Amino acid sequence: MFKRTAVEFIKRSVRSARVAASAAGSAAWSEHRTHNMLANIKGFWKVCRYGDLYMVLAALAAQSINISVGFCQGFSAVLLPQYSLEYPSISYEQSSWIASLGVISNPIGALLGGMMVDAVGRRLLLQSIVLPNLIGWLVIAFSETYVFLCIGRFITGFTIGMSTVSYIYVAEITTPEKRGVLSALGPGLVSTGIFIVYSLGAFIHWRKVAAICAGVSLLTPFLMYFVPESPLWLASKGQMKEAYNAMFWLRQNNSTAQQELMEFTKDRKEQQMNFKQKLALFKRKNVLKPFVLLIVFFIFQEMSGIYIILYYAVDFFKSVGTSVNEFTASIIVGGVRVFMGAVGACLINSFRRKTLAAVSGLLLGIAMLGAAVCDSLNGPPLVKLGCVLLHVSFSMVGFLQLPWIMSGELYPQDIRGVMSGATSCCAYVLIFFNIKTYPKLENLLTSNGTLYLFGFCAMIGAAYCFLFLPETKGKTLTEIMRQFDDDNKNEKDLEAGYKSDKGCSIEGRPVQRRHSAGAAVSLEKSEDFKLWKPEESNKTDTHCD
Repeated sequence: MFKRTAVEFIKRSVRSARVAASAAGSAAWSEHRTHNMLANIKGFWKVCRYGDLYMVLAALAAQSINISVGFCQGFSAVLLPQYSLEYPSISYEQSSWIASLGVISNPIGALLGGMMVDAVGRRLLLQSIVLPNLIGWLVIAFSETYVFLCIGRFITGFTIGMSTVSYIYVAEITTPEKRGVLSALGPGLVSTGIFIVYSLGAFIHWRKVAAICAGVSLLTPFLMYFVPESPLWLASKGQMKEAYNAMFWLRQNNSTAQQELMEFTKDRKEQQMNFKQKLALFKRKNVLKPFVLLIVFFIFQEMSGIYIILYYAVDFFKSVGTSVNEFTASIIVGGVRVFMGAVGACLINSFRRKTLAAVSGLLLGIAMLGAAVCDSLNGPPLVKLGCVLLHVSFSMVGFLQLPWIMSGELYPQDIRGVMSGATSCCAYVLIFFNIKTYPKLENLLTSNGTLYLFGFCAMIGAAYCFLFLPETKGKTLTEIMRQFDDDNKNEKDLEAGYKSDKGCSIEGRPVQRRHSAGAAVSLEKSEDFKLWKPEESNKTDTHCD
């Protein structure tokens, strides 16, 4: 009896201990979960408080134009197969014109945008792109003849050319730490647009696809209505009050907004220049050298086959012979581009630009050569498809987006818009030449020969990037510019700010290096700043040890 009672007592004690331990564990887990939740809320509040959220929203609004760019670039891939079935008499030459006319107007749009962006501003130009975009898609949707279809393709091509202003806007509103990943959103959203148009084209008629594209073109002007103009552009035009308001909206921090604009306007002198003096700006070493470097980069990019697969996706897979339906294969390619675009945006903030470009070019070259060898040996079609998908994947982590991103980084502030437009113009001329001559090139070299050509060009381009491409990761625009101007090395870096070892502080706290591309933290007060500093701003004690 005693033994039985003791055993029952021990069992009840053990159960009670287990219940208590379980309750304690649940309490600890609940406390841990609550702590994590509070930490996440605190982190989100910091993002909102210091303006990162607003900066990201503004960058997304500007980069949304690239969805329409993806529509323009991918539309020919779904249009040509359907149009060829409706009009069997269409020739190879006519098909190439339908594809290439979406590119031939890109240089005109890039030049026009480059000239307008410094005159009317980044925000207004991004909003005005809706006009050629909407008109072009409507002409395509309601076209009854081949001529009107070509006219519509030509008009929509202006959108692609003028859209490069989004990279300038993003470069000017972001901090150097965030500039890479937010600039990489552009190619990622282009891929998203391509994936959407590929998917729609596989199931619905091309006229309905064009109508949907016309509706989506209204997205960018709507979003840009809620975000400010580039503060650096406003400051360069002498609109200091508007520049401060724009910078404060982006940073959500009074001190940071004041400091960045103080530095940008510090020692800035407005000079009246005649035409000859303005022309001399384009002859400077820090303008010509990056221009040549980028153009050569673009040549290797076009000759690696990236845009051939993009514009001729369905016909390309039919010609190389894969076991998968051509439309299905093009949708798979679009999905891979979207996913790898996101991966590339993450990698661009973790690795050097030169490393990414070289490795990306090398891997996509190997993938394309693998597809060529498989085709030569009559290997399994799925292996060939896999190699092409690897080519697309590797291009999205550096070789495709980097020259576009760097075209908004490498040029001086005074002619950044014009030179970025000129660089994009030359790049689009190369793309047009590539797209227009591809059918003849394939007839001359066969599909197998073009695969070998693309593979070797990509590998040579990788070597070029490793040897000659400048590094821009985490650098201010002045630091980037000094790589091209040896005579300017000893000049004061107006954008880099003071070095951290000088012990600058504001109200006893260390100053963070939070500034946009082209502007940095400055701790000196200027007469110009006093003219536009808001009366309600908090007075800040600034000192340096």
